[in-house]
Amino acid sequence: MEGLMTIIKEGWRYKGAGNIMWMAHRISGLGIMFFLVLHVFGMSMSFFNPQLHHIMLETYKTPLFAVGELFLAACLVFHAMNGTRIALLELRPQWWLQQKKATQYSLLAAVVIGLPMIVIMAMASISHLVK
Repeated sequence: MEGLMTIIKEGWRYKGAGNIMWMAHRISGLGIMFFLVLHVFGMSMSFFNPQLHHIMLETYKTPLFAVGELFLAACLVFHAMNGTRIALLELRPQWWLQQKKATQYSLLAAVVIGLPMIVIMAMASISHLVK
């Protein structure tokens, strides 16, 4: 939790769109890392403690985790698109002059890829929860 607070505190030190993207990239990365730790722990319980594993699987079927899954999907898409933008800018330093345009393109790509995926996931979750 201290790492998240440091990111937020340091993130407000500088202003501008680049700063917001920096903070969002770090926070989405922390969200993805949290999921991976939870996932590895849950899957390892299938071997070490099958009863706990079953309880965790039932917990994952709740509406709260369905919403969390949508946030995870959004984090994954945003993090991937922004990471691609950063990698391309690092490979071609002259493109830093076009950073604003690159940011707009990466956000547009995240919305174009992520929105349909999230809608499909939300519809599947709703139909599963209504059963």
